[in-house]
Amino acid sequence: MHRRDLADPELFGNEAGEDEDKEVLESYFLEKPEFERFSSERTKLSFVRSRKGMGKSTLLVQTQFQRQKLSSTELSIYVKASDLFAIQDIKSDSPAELVYGWQQRICSKINLELGSTLNLAFTDDKIALVESAELAGFRNRNLVSALLDRLKVKGLAVDIERTRPSIANNQALLTRILSEGNTRVWIFIDDIDATFINTPHERLKVSTFFSACRNIVSTTQDLCIRASVRTDVWSILAQHDEAMDKCEQYMIDLKWTTKETGAILSNKISSFFKRYYPDDPRYQNLDSVNDLATITKLVFKEPFYWSGRHLEAFRPIHILSAGRPRWAAQLCKLAGQDAFNKNANLISKGHITSVLRRYGELRIADLYKEHRHQCEHLEDLIEAFSGGPKKYITKELLSYLTDKVITPSGMPKIDGISAEAGSMSVAHFLYRIGFITARDENDSTGLGFVSFDQRPNLLTTKQNLDDGLTWEIHPSYRHVLRIQKSATECDW
Repeated sequence: MHRRDLADPELFGNEAGEDEDKEVLESYFLEKPEFERFSSERTKLSFVRSRKGMGKSTLLVQTQFQRQKLSSTELSIYVKASDLFAIQDIKSDSPAELVYGWQQRICSKINLELGSTLNLAFTDDKIALVESAELAGFRNRNLVSALLDRLKVKGLAVDIERTRPSIANNQALLTRILSEGNTRVWIFIDDIDATFINTPHERLKVSTFFSACRNIVSTTQDLCIRASVRTDVWSILAQHDEAMDKCEQYMIDLKWTTKETGAILSNKISSFFKRYYPDDPRYQNLDSVNDLATITKLVFKEPFYWSGRHLEAFRPIHILSAGRPRWAAQLCKLAGQDAFNKNANLISKGHITSVLRRYGELRIADLYKEHRHQCEHLEDLIEAFSGGPKKYITKELLSYLTDKVITPSGMPKIDGISAEAGSMSVAHFLYRIGFITARDENDSTGLGFVSFDQRPNLLTTKQNLDDGLTWEIHPSYRHVLRIQKSATECDW
């Protein structure tokens, strides 16, 4: 290992896994049991749900890559929602029209890709596919099409006029084509909620997408659809559209445990050293599962001292990244650059601490981008904690919100409605988005953070507001907000 490796952006992988080189991504991608169903052709429809930075897009890309390696005859399509919007713009607020519009968009995209792959087309349906692909610029002109266009009546100076009718129903055409049983199609649809704003029209526009996917796979054979959605967006859609209940069975929730965060870091480090030191047997013989401790010690000066205990580096990194691989990669890259700048050979706890302010700026920016659609004045709500304490008992937290937020500025709107339970609703929202987290003081590991995913019902009923837990500003936000700590408390 060279010291410069610590500053190499490839050491901890591409922060946007979908932009990673496919072979490199596969070399460090961590499989989970639920991914097997997600990549199986027996599962015609499946959605992945998670918070930002968890790896939804990465899972879509990795699954597509796996399918391409398994079968060279399948047609595999990866598409951003913005590409589907470009095909057709639906202005209506009618659920039926929006569902139909989504079906036509998705099937139109598939038909264009199918048309671009056909070598010769003699049936009406296949000629229609080819010609639509030609018109959209997806392929060069079909032989039969070109000959017909150039056909002239003998002795006349004008060409025979030939019109190309547009496809009236893309879903019906796709169903007929795939019913022939000659190919299987996989379509991976990402970022369906990329520009989501919590308005009635936006809610309807996104929720009808999922209903459209259900309709398409129920009537079309040899078609598999995979798509992603953010957890917070889904929770809003489910409140307003009962049809989402029917889609819940197709959903997998993407989460990572502390040990899985360690495994992801180990895989990335191992992959890097195997790629860049192919002749060094010390690296080539490393096993990411059995040699996790050895691999992480190539990069980190372990153990890290956290809350009075000596721990592996990945444990505090998991806490600071809120279990999100993208955030973990950002934190490690910042710390690696700091270690390089300070002539260190390994990343220590001190390097992590040194970059927490810059890291916190990224986290605050992400928090606003991810959740502003749920609370218009989210920045004011978060900044109300600036310079305040890091820890609260429930009574203190509710009083703080009343004094700093509700009294001076009025009741904030959350998910489009006023916080009905006052400070308790506001506190629950902050808990739900991960700005505050519950702390179990009795946890023997010193890592006793309890997230919303683990205990979603806290701060919802006065009968059991906190289950005896206290509340803390999440460590990733403390430095940038200048959260106060006592002289005996550690930086984290």
